[in-house]
Amino acid sequence: MIKANKQKAFTLIEVLASVIILSGSIVTIITYSADGLATSLDIERRIKATLLAETEMEKIKNVLHNAYDTDFTAWSGALGNDYLATRTATVISATLKTVEVSVGYDVDGNGSLAADEIMVTLTTKNADRT
Repeated sequence: MIKANKQKAFTLIEVLASVIILSGSIVTIITYSADGLATSLDIERRIKATLLAETEMEKIKNVLHNAYDTDFTAWSGALGNDYLATRTATVISATLKTVEVSVGYDVDGNGSLAADEIMVTLTTKNADRT
């Protein structure tokens, strides 16, 4: 009696289907990882922009406390590492002004802060207490 030697193997279609399913899974994982990395970078930039804006606002308040008529709007906008600031002052009365600080990341590298690059804006009122 002759024994039939039947080997079990995968067909080409089964192998291709497995490769397609595996590739789809890997692409999905890589896509989610890239999205997570981009979100993480955006959050990191927003936190840093907020800290820089708070620091700038404190500097302005300290300067205005000592010399109320100081023009802080002419200060350099560069804060380092492509972060920029814009500062404005709106005089409400002889003894009261609104101070605004906007900080953002210079995405296009042109040295100026466009409206879509602003990440945080802080506003306060400052009174002349002399």
